[in-house]
Amino acid sequence: MEEKQQQTGTDGAAEAQGAGESGDMAGRNAAAEARAAILARRVAALEAVVAVERRMRDVQEMTARAATDQLAARDGQADITVPRHHVRPVDDDATIPVPHYRPDGAAPRAPEPQEQPTQALTQPLSQPVHREATSYTQPSGPLTGHSRPQPMPGALPGRMAVPPLPAIHNRSFQPGTPSPLALAPGFELFEYRIDAVLGQGGFGITYLATDINLNVKVAIKEYLPAEFATRASDKSVSPRWPEDNDFYMNGLECFLVEARTLATFRHSNIVRVARFFEAHRTAYMVLEYERGEALKQWWDGHKNMPEQQLLSLVQPLMDGLSLIHDAGFLHRDIKPDNIYVRKEDGSWVLLDFGAARQTVGGMQAMADVVTPGYAPLEQYQGGAQGPWTDIYALGATLYWMITGAKPAPAPERDNGMAEYVPALTAGKGRYSDEFLGAVDWALAVRPEERPQSIAEFSQRLFASHAGSLGLQEALRASEQEGKRKVKQGVRRLGKALWRPASWPLAVKMTIAMVLAALLPMTITAYYNLNGSVSAVSSSELRNLESLAQATAGRISQLISDSRYLANYLATDRDFIDYLRAPTEAKKAVVSDKLANLIKTNPDAHLMFLMDKEGTALVSSEPGVAGVNFKFRQYFQEAMKGQPFMTGVIIGSTAGKPGVYYANPVFDDLGKVIGVVVLRIKGATISSILTDVSAGSTRVPFMIDGDGIIVHHPDQNQLYRSLAPLPKATLQKIVADQRFRRHRIESVDMPDLAQVLIGAKKTGNISYHSTLSGVDEHAGYAPVQGHNWVVGVTESRTRFEEPLKRLFSHVLYSVALVGLVFLILAAMFARSITRPVVRLTEAANALKDGDFDRANIQVTSTDEIGRLARTFNVMIDVLRQRERERQRGKLGHQRDEG
Repeated sequence: MEEKQQQTGTDGAAEAQGAGESGDMAGRNAAAEARAAILARRVAALEAVVAVERRMRDVQEMTARAATDQLAARDGQADITVPRHHVRPVDDDATIPVPHYRPDGAAPRAPEPQEQPTQALTQPLSQPVHREATSYTQPSGPLTGHSRPQPMPGALPGRMAVPPLPAIHNRSFQPGTPSPLALAPGFELFEYRIDAVLGQGGFGITYLATDINLNVKVAIKEYLPAEFATRASDKSVSPRWPEDNDFYMNGLECFLVEARTLATFRHSNIVRVARFFEAHRTAYMVLEYERGEALKQWWDGHKNMPEQQLLSLVQPLMDGLSLIHDAGFLHRDIKPDNIYVRKEDGSWVLLDFGAARQTVGGMQAMADVVTPGYAPLEQYQGGAQGPWTDIYALGATLYWMITGAKPAPAPERDNGMAEYVPALTAGKGRYSDEFLGAVDWALAVRPEERPQSIAEFSQRLFASHAGSLGLQEALRASEQEGKRKVKQGVRRLGKALWRPASWPLAVKMTIAMVLAALLPMTITAYYNLNGSVSAVSSSELRNLESLAQATAGRISQLISDSRYLANYLATDRDFIDYLRAPTEAKKAVVSDKLANLIKTNPDAHLMFLMDKEGTALVSSEPGVAGVNFKFRQYFQEAMKGQPFMTGVIIGSTAGKPGVYYANPVFDDLGKVIGVVVLRIKGATISSILTDVSAGSTRVPFMIDGDGIIVHHPDQNQLYRSLAPLPKATLQKIVADQRFRRHRIESVDMPDLAQVLIGAKKTGNISYHSTLSGVDEHAGYAPVQGHNWVVGVTESRTRFEEPLKRLFSHVLYSVALVGLVFLILAAMFARSITRPVVRLTEAANALKDGDFDRANIQVTSTDEIGRLARTFNVMIDVLRQRERERQRGKLGHQRDEG
């Protein structure tokens, strides 16, 4: 009260002085100094309040714990859910924030001086947090007006740099221990009743609660970062400072992400979220209630567990982790603190998915939290993360169980600052080499050198104990083992095959007899087949060549007839007179002649007469007369005084393929005064070629001088080149639009193109067809009077098939005879080797002194039979000598007696 009165008086004096001396600078400075002094006294008072509050909280907690321990000792419920943790100043396995990858390229923010690493959102809420309070924490309840402390130079935003208070540790809350921010026992949260506090971490509180409707125990995890948030009287949670609002809301979103992640999984070894909801301006996660303790404490009493038993506990956990990966998620914070051991059956449960991320969408690069020793390199450097990330952490956990110490942090291993002792060395003698080697494989620093999936890791980890695997994994391991045994068997068989001297005598004799009988037959049959195939191939090639020549001759005859007809028209007097002096009467005569010739010549599609300017004067088809064709090559060549025949051209009027033959018309002085043009139907040429394939599998085709296929039964192959065309030729063909194509594709058969293009005589060729995909034979012949080449092709397998079928029958016969002969040879060889085997057995019995079993029954009189009889005589002699020796011993013993 005295301080407040003094403060009020001082404020009034300062304000009066300021009002009275508003123009005086010295006065204003004095007023500022006075206000600064007042603020300093307020800060000191506030620090004292904070220290008192903390001490009162410690006393309250110790009192509550003592009462709880007494109740627990009386009721026998001391181990209600989670283990008791010893208070320690530093949690060595705490998850900490690290500078992380920024997609926008901004540099990561390094921690400023006096800033202590805050507990990250991935810290299990059921675990206590132990750290020294070296930064200022606002007391419960918001500050208003000028009572809020102002930051001093060097302080972080939202924090006030003040002299550090005495070290006071956050307490580990045991079951039933009240927390200043925790909901009180008996508080009802929807259908759940709070019973006790199970534990409190830096970012939340875990309660033991009862589902009132179902009357079952549950664990409820509440998001409440004690250092940044406070609870109001209406139980709502809010940030302590406005500057912490973004941090608080981001943490709340991460908490909900964890809840959604866990809610998607249903596996006995993954902590199950039954429900999550938002209330009181925070979020709650309802989990199944488990009794037990963390692996970090449980392992102290189970370090001597056999490897097979350990693997039987690890396998279900890995199965659950595989489920997480298959769903597209990563855990990213596997460590002994986050693996819970159930009290009922000792099974393991994976907890704390606060660091979980989806493996898609770029979130895997956000390496914002790590646990040194358990986090792989990519979580520090923002690299691509995947199943291999969790495999590293799982391997580090197994390494800790094997050696008693976690590996050095990944960055220190990567830059050589820390040495890694392989598990294969540290655990030698206690665990199998396969198990230890798998752990070392999982702890490879580089992600690409680790197992890429849980299934791949499991096969190596469980290599010595396939029975510890699940059914699918065991089957895969069994399959791998089976493949290994097959490889060993094949290897042994290969060695035996390369050492025929070690083969049994019966096998060698049987093989020798079978080869002696069948090999000459097989070689003879194969030789005859090759000879027959060569003879048939030669005959078929000559036949194809003859067909091609006959077909080319028919097309040549068609060209010759067309040339004769055009020459007849060019020398007709009516045509010459009309070109010299055109009149309507002469035009009618010429027109009638063209119409009659078209009717009597079915191979001709069109005839027309052109003047020397290239204009069609008279035509057998309407629509042609009056059109100028001086740009056509056949007109230009005929005007030079020489007949000219084109290749196959798709007419712009008819839209069908045809061939144009142009013949010049001369006057009496030998001067070219016009051109007669005859168009031959392309269908006529196609019908001549098609006759070749009637009733057979032969395929006729024809190419022009450029190697373009102008006829083929398959319409898709028309107007394609046998080989890629030169650029100039290709441009010319596309420009004159003879095929109405904007490009000419190739069938890519250069060997065939080299032989056929420009051929001057008949021949044949064997080649691989890219059209049919098989080897073919082809006969070819040039068309006289043109640059065309006719080819007739047939698949090689078609005419070789009867011979191969005959050879197959021969082989079947040889195989049948060989089987019979094999049986006879085996019986014969056995009749020879059986006495040898008996002699060997008798010799072994003789070594054992068993004379009765050493005798051989002899049934043959051959050399081996005589040998056996000699052996029996030798056995009888040895038996008699042995009896005499025994009698001599007995007599000597009687004499001595």
